[in-house]
Amino acid sequence: MAPFGPGPLSSRRPRRVLPPAAGGERGSRARGPLAVVAASLLLAAAPAASAPARSSSGVIVAKLVWGEQPVERAESGSASWRRLREGEALRTGDHLRTSASGVARLDFPWMAVTLGPSSELSVPPKAVLSTVLERGRAEFSGEGRDIVKIEVGEGEIRGGGRLVLWREGKRTAATALAGAFRVSARGGTVEIRAGEGTTISDGGPPAEAGPLPGSPGELVPGPDPVYVQAGKPAELRWRAEANTHHIEVLALKSDDVLLARNVGTPPARLEIPWLGTFRWRVSSRDPSGVESPPSAPGYVCVVEK
Repeated sequence: MAPFGPGPLSSRRPRRVLPPAAGGERGSRARGPLAVVAASLLLAAAPAASAPARSSSGVIVAKLVWGEQPVERAESGSASWRRLREGEALRTGDHLRTSASGVARLDFPWMAVTLGPSSELSVPPKAVLSTVLERGRAEFSGEGRDIVKIEVGEGEIRGGGRLVLWREGKRTAATALAGAFRVSARGGTVEIRAGEGTTISDGGPPAEAGPLPGSPGELVPGPDPVYVQAGKPAELRWRAEANTHHIEVLALKSDDVLLARNVGTPPARLEIPWLGTFRWRVSSRDPSGVESPPSAPGYVCVVEK
């Protein structure tokens, strides 16, 4: 049965176990597509009234609405990185990166992007807006309409729905979880629909579309939550044949990712630094790097010591 408990609501940051001076509550996050669009238009129309003067001349295109562990930005033409905080804007020409255990969620007016650990994304200062996944993992979500063009190495991707990309070295793996996407490189184009994936190696066309690997199963903890004392890690187990996996922790009543880890074979130990009830899920990656759909959720309840 599904657990009951004070799981964090999607409109506020969960309360950390640590004291506020060491990383306590932050302000609430904007929610809903209309709110995101309105905020973006206001920022673009009147930047001088809403933010201090900056050396960057880029156009505001997105806002960081969630950042776990330091999320850093380098402005156009700069080799200097500085911390980007929730509520701050991303502009054309900017680069964004996460730490080895970080997560960043960006809201564009037309899509949401979730960057996983050790990942980097950029927004080139071009007339036609695009995003570039430089390395790591990113999930793009834009239900019901085309998302912005995504560049990966020598390839580009267009379409609408929910897409997971991995960029490692000179190879990219694409997973369509919803909708349909056109993957193009070196004069070749492949369409992937929900439940399909493909890969691109720099210098060549995309591989033929194929079915996604199966999702992991037999999660422990599963539907019945396991209670864990604050400050101690939860041990997560699952059944899968793959050697590499991606774990995500979500709020009880929201699909926004709070924590993410790239791990090997089970088990994995993960500390959740907030009180409440949380969902967790895991995806597998096949030898080509294509990711499976996420598993059914398991539940962890973090309680006071």
